[in-house]
Amino acid sequence: MYTQGAMIFADLTVANATELRDFYQAVIGWGSDGVPMKDGDEAYEDYMIKDANGEPVGGVCHARGGNTGIPQVWMLYMHVDDPEKSIEACEKGGGSVVKVVKTKEGRVHYAMLRDPLGTAFGIGNFAGSGGPGPAAKAAIQIGKTPEEVFEAIVDPAIMSNYFISQSSGRMTPGASLTWRFPEFDMDVPVQVKEVVAPSLVSFGWDVNGHELVCTLRLEPFADGKATVVKVEEASVEGYDPGKEWLIGNTEGWANFLACMKAWLEYGVHLRKGAFDFRFVK
Repeated sequence: MYTQGAMIFADLTVANATELRDFYQAVIGWGSDGVPMKDGDEAYEDYMIKDANGEPVGGVCHARGGNTGIPQVWMLYMHVDDPEKSIEACEKGGGSVVKVVKTKEGRVHYAMLRDPLGTAFGIGNFAGSGGPGPAAKAAIQIGKTPEEVFEAIVDPAIMSNYFISQSSGRMTPGASLTWRFPEFDMDVPVQVKEVVAPSLVSFGWDVNGHELVCTLRLEPFADGKATVVKVEEASVEGYDPGKEWLIGNTEGWANFLACMKAWLEYGVHLRKGAFDFRFVK
């Protein structure tokens, strides 16, 4: 729970976020994760900045899409209990409003303001929105090009050799698909979010009434002859599925990657018969 006036994080919005991210990583030692974004029909990535412990501390963003027109400064965001009241006080005190972002219910989530001297800063009610809950993560190196691995993820005919048994279609941006798995008799609805060939695929599915987003990132390795595949499954709403889920799904995604590697490199259907024991009563 944040207290009134607490400084929460900082964002930098610039024309070339990738170049500035690399600069600050070299100077400060930050790490980063890509954040899928869209500008019209074009997909791109902004960057979530992390400290040495892997904790999010801010972001470096492209000045495009929803971030067009944001001042090029390290903008500090501070928690306030009543954003509407703060905006009103800002205007009455000689400040100005740069941008206001509202929730689906019409309440102010956060706002970018300027003080009377023109300094930009951000305010918002961030209580209960401390970012994603625990994330299940796994990674592996596969001896195939990013293009080959990407196709193995988006093409259900290939994916059926190491993960699902059926899919209602190919993974394309915005597609609503139904997956089935070899171990159990049920339909699994999947909502495809971002697909950027050959580097990114993300989709959401339901866990106990909460959407969890699975993101697969493909990074070229060994001069592009191999690919490092990184998988992360996390809640975008701050929902914590619990320690048991975290452990189980981390194991599950590690199995997913092992099965994909076995099929793509050796033509072995490793998943077949591997998990039947879990469904024996």
